[in-house]
Amino acid sequence: MTTPVLPLTLVSSLERRLVTSVAEARSPFTGTSQIQDWGASWWEYQIEMAVTQGAKARRLSAFFTALGGLRGRFLFPDPSIEVPLGLGTPYVQEAQVAGASTLRTAGWGLGLRAGDFFQLGSDATTRLYQLTADVTPLGSEATLAFVPSLRSFVPVGMLLGLDAPSVLLRLTTPVPSVIGRADQHRFTISAREAL
Repeated sequence: MTTPVLPLTLVSSLERRLVTSVAEARSPFTGTSQIQDWGASWWEYQIEMAVTQGAKARRLSAFFTALGGLRGRFLFPDPSIEVPLGLGTPYVQEAQVAGASTLRTAGWGLGLRAGDFFQLGSDATTRLYQLTADVTPLGSEATLAFVPSLRSFVPVGMLLGLDAPSVLLRLTTPVPSVIGRADQHRFTISAREAL
C-alpha cells in the first residue's frame, strides 16, 4: 500500500523543528547542570491548512479521517524547502551504519549549502535530513554532514532525494475540522516524524 501524501496546494503555513532527546538535571543548591544526551532526534511539524470550502474541504477532511488518528502515516514534501538546480544525481558511495551523521556520496554537479535538505529512502522508509555544513564536491564526490543521525543502515548506491524532499509523519493529535460561516473549514495539523 502506498503512503498517502498531504495535498500541498492547501498548506497555508508551517512550523518545523528538530527535537533532540537531551535532558538537563539542574542542582537546586548550586545551579550547575548535568546534560544527558540520549542521541535520538526527530522532526516535528505544526501545519496550518488554507481555509477551504465545499468538495475541497470534504476531501481534506476525508484525508485526515482515513489516517485513523495516530495510527496512520503520511508523506509531507515540505514546500518551504528550496531545491537548487544543477545538482547532478548524487548517490551513496560508501555504506553507512545507523547513528552516523556523515555520508560519503558521489554523482554531484553543483554542491549544496548548510541548511539545505535531502531525503533518503522512499514511501514508508522516507527520512528527511538537513545539512550542517556546505557541500563542495571534489570532482563529483562529497562528504555530507547532517542532522538527525541515520536511523538505519544506508547501502551503497542509494539515491539522495533532492527534488521535493519529504518527511514521513504521524499525527500527534486528532485533526479537528473547525467549520465557520459559509462552509469555511480550517485544519491545523500537529505531527512528528514516524519512526
